[in-house]
Amino acid sequence: MDEKRTLDKKYNILRLTIPLFFESLLVILVNNVDQFMLSNHSEEAVAAVGNANQVSWVLVLFLTVLSTASTILISQYKGAHDKESEQTIYPLAIAVNLIIGAVISAVCLFLSRDLFTLMNVEAGKTIEYATQYLTITGGTILTQAIILTFSAFLRSNTFMKEALAASVTANILNIIGNYIALYILDWGVMGVGVSTAASRFAAMIMIIIMFRIRIGKINWSLLFKGKPVRHLLKMLKIGIPAAGESLSYDSSQLCIMGFINTMGNTSVNTKIYVYMIVAVAYLFTSAVTQAMQVVIGYLLGGRQTQEAEKRVWKTLVLAIISSVSLTALLWVFSDQVLSIFTDNKEVLELGKKIFAIEIVLEFGRACNITMVRALQASGDVKFPTIMSIAFSWCVSVSLGYVFGIVCSMGLVGIWIAMTTDEVVRGFILITRFKRGKWKKLDLIGDREKEQPALA
Repeated sequence: MDEKRTLDKKYNILRLTIPLFFESLLVILVNNVDQFMLSNHSEEAVAAVGNANQVSWVLVLFLTVLSTASTILISQYKGAHDKESEQTIYPLAIAVNLIIGAVISAVCLFLSRDLFTLMNVEAGKTIEYATQYLTITGGTILTQAIILTFSAFLRSNTFMKEALAASVTANILNIIGNYIALYILDWGVMGVGVSTAASRFAAMIMIIIMFRIRIGKINWSLLFKGKPVRHLLKMLKIGIPAAGESLSYDSSQLCIMGFINTMGNTSVNTKIYVYMIVAVAYLFTSAVTQAMQVVIGYLLGGRQTQEAEKRVWKTLVLAIISSVSLTALLWVFSDQVLSIFTDNKEVLELGKKIFAIEIVLEFGRACNITMVRALQASGDVKFPTIMSIAFSWCVSVSLGYVFGIVCSMGLVGIWIAMTTDEVVRGFILITRFKRGKWKKLDLIGDREKEQPALA
């Protein structure tokens, strides 16, 4: 009975969600504080960093292949009490993500301008600033590779607060560095890029130390004797489709950003500001579903499918309520919120319309995020990827072009198309989960021991 209570406390979704929520909030702040602090510098700088971050988010998705798979597999191995397999994941994920990170750094260093040209980024200061910023932050993306990997390790072991501490450090240092770069040294976009890269380096050092304190040393010898090939294939089987789902979505967002770039800086900056703000609206959804993924991974590792299913439905209700209610508040107070970034009346008016549509979009997004992470944790990773590819391109991009460009509805048309994608895809994924095919999957093979249930 004492063991059951200990497990229930350790794998309580809401308890795990709180530090994940604040960690996600701080990650968003690190990503967006550059645009916020540059908003007083120039509109070109805001548009440039917004476009650069859009590219970065897509490239970083390649690093999530193994970090996502690590979270799922480690939690399932812990549920099955397979210590050797769990320990093999650590050095394997680090080694492969370092290789991927080196390739991404090279792309950012040598191909930045070409990427922005393809995205129709406005010539002149905007493309110059964007190239400058991505070269600095993307060229040092190896630090992100390590941060993402070690964060996955800590989350899988339910050490959410430790990952939070690294994010706090990065955020504080980034704000201080930005202030020095902009208001003391007058380095502009270049200085902000240097500050961001330096803050991530500090977070990387801190998260490695946290791992060493909480989990211990990494056994690098397991790369040669711990069946690494078998584990790598398992990780790729989970990680590639899982990352593919996000990669398809974010790649389609790059294409959509290309459409928006043809509409002028008012639409570009409205999109950037709204994205920065609504990221907070679905922050709780992101955090609670990450916690859910760890918990149901443990439960499925112990073959407790009924309990895992209950946790998923409870999480879905929480996600919908939080996302929709917060977005509705943002719509009501949109003028006040957007005024933090700009006093441009055209941006304020357009932003109000976008927030109204966003309420419905966030309902669909909450369904999508919850169901995708639940299916991924069970090993049903191909279906969400297929749905993402089909809907992101056939609905968001295609309808976005028709509504936004052909029908001259502008940013409003783009948002209606994205909302249609999220809502329809969300209902399809809920249907998939309800049918229960995921219950028959087994990611880690036969196990002899049944684990104590978590009530």
